[in-house]
Amino acid sequence: MPHPAAHLPVPLRRLTRNPSLAAAAAARRSHWSPYVSSSSSDDESPLAAELFPAAGAPTLLSVARSLAVASPPASASAVIAFLRRLPHDASPHIFPHLVAALARSPSPVLALRLFLSPPNPAATTHHSFNSALVRFPLPPHLLPAFFSHSLRRFPGLTPTLLSFNLLLKCISSSLVPGNPGLYLRIELRILHDVIPAWNLAPDNFTYSTVVSALADAGQVEDAVALVHEMVVDGVAAAEAFNPVLRAMLRAGDVNGAAKLFRFMQLKGCTLTAATYNVLLHGLLLCSKATAAMGIMRRMESEGIAPGLMTYGAVVDGLVKCGRVEDAWKVAEEMGNKGLAPSEFVFSAVITGFCRSGEVDRALRVWETMVASNVRPNIVLYSAMIDGLAKCGKMAEAEMLFEEMVDAKCAPNVMTYSSMIRGYFQIGDSSQALSTWEEMIKADCMPNAISYSILITGMCNVGRLKDAMMVWKHMLACGCAPDTIAYTSMIKGLCMSGMVDGGLRLFNDMLAKGDAKPDAISYNVILDGLIRTNNLPRAMDLLNQMLDQRCDPDAVTCNIFLREIGVAEKGREFLEGLVVRLCNRERYRAAGDVLMVMLAKYIVPEAAVWYAIVRGVCQTKRVRKVVDNCWDEIWRP
Repeated sequence: MPHPAAHLPVPLRRLTRNPSLAAAAAARRSHWSPYVSSSSSDDESPLAAELFPAAGAPTLLSVARSLAVASPPASASAVIAFLRRLPHDASPHIFPHLVAALARSPSPVLALRLFLSPPNPAATTHHSFNSALVRFPLPPHLLPAFFSHSLRRFPGLTPTLLSFNLLLKCISSSLVPGNPGLYLRIELRILHDVIPAWNLAPDNFTYSTVVSALADAGQVEDAVALVHEMVVDGVAAAEAFNPVLRAMLRAGDVNGAAKLFRFMQLKGCTLTAATYNVLLHGLLLCSKATAAMGIMRRMESEGIAPGLMTYGAVVDGLVKCGRVEDAWKVAEEMGNKGLAPSEFVFSAVITGFCRSGEVDRALRVWETMVASNVRPNIVLYSAMIDGLAKCGKMAEAEMLFEEMVDAKCAPNVMTYSSMIRGYFQIGDSSQALSTWEEMIKADCMPNAISYSILITGMCNVGRLKDAMMVWKHMLACGCAPDTIAYTSMIKGLCMSGMVDGGLRLFNDMLAKGDAKPDAISYNVILDGLIRTNNLPRAMDLLNQMLDQRCDPDAVTCNIFLREIGVAEKGREFLEGLVVRLCNRERYRAAGDVLMVMLAKYIVPEAAVWYAIVRGVCQTKRVRKVVDNCWDEIWRP
């Protein structure tokens, strides 16, 4: 019968043909004999007092343990000196600790030599072998070869299931996006062939490790198949279901996740807080806020109290779904249940209220946070200052900025950028420039966003030359402009009558690819072309806009209607635009154009109505029905 280790598929050549390791294997006794003394004591040694004089008279085993966990790591020379003076009859339990100490030293290859050529054959135990799998500084793809080689070298060494689980875990850590299939094949071979050959049965950790590796590599169907195989083998582990649920929800497959969740319950798998957290986070990523709240209530009804992580994920997800008020209610509920909201929870709610323009609500949340003795951090200060600045409340923003500095919380580039934007917004360009200089003096390097804010502010106040100087300085610093910076410069050039210059900069943005023009960018250059009576070039640019999958909006339509009027030509233009969008299956944009037509009292023809009804109305109806179904499924 062949040795079970022969099932491992990875060749051993890179490990066994290493000259230094081969020499160590050929002369094991002679290699380590100079390190060993002739003392017969196994408990006390003068060496212990030399190495650790403050320890009194420790045993050799305690000294070895101290070397293994020393901080900073013990040097290889100290470990070798201890090894050389060990007695011949030293306890074999000493050597695993010395192997661990050498693995942490600057010469970790000595750990491998000591493991493969121990002074005492009894030193190679299950404990030392399992420790070696985790501690040795081998590349993960060499671990199967080391595993197989060790079993052949020490025939009396029988691996346990823990050994194989550690091996699988180490291989999983070596998964690379470029070629994950190589390592996944090895893991599946170990699971299906090697472990049974040793008369061992995989447990929940074994299955969950391989399933997680498959799910993380994007092989969700194979992961689901392995989960079914696990259930057939009588193992029902939530740890194996969780990574598959996470992968499905990240991919937007709510249907598949719901089916797997029901299958998980049907097989009697114990639902844990980790499973519910995966479901909550995934549903919120899919914008299924109602379903996520249903899962949270179900979690509570089953006696699993949501923790800080659960509440934090729900609050953050609700804010991202635009349900800031519900997020704050969850945060208040969190406090009522004795769980103090953290800086992360307050930051999510304050940021959400500021983005929705409800800065007064954000201020009330801020006051609640301060009353709860939660110390604001730089994220909280920056979020609140940004919200105040966007609403033009610069007096309050300045007070909070000063409070931030007094609290020894150094403002970052985002904080300064918010202040600069706010000053430009209220027309105080001089104070905006002073804040920019203050930011530079504070060694806070500008980024693309801060440059964009400064350029936009300069162009809006008519200081095009200064904006162009900032633009050149940004490029000289190697900072790539973003879409807002490009749009601001193009708008400044067009408003100054230099439409050709704006068009060249627009084409430069397309050519470089650093930033992608949006509808606002196209509208700026289209408006410039229309104002200079260059309608043919504007039509060409509109075609280019459609080809780049950038949807026109109401502003785009009004720019052209200003030139061609709302009479027959205007109706033909808008109807043609609707048909072209429908042919590209961009029904939402087509509906927006239709709303412009109705607002202008332009009645579309029957064919246009048919295209809209077929594309928009049916899709919305189906989506609404599907969303209602999912709400029913996830409802407790």
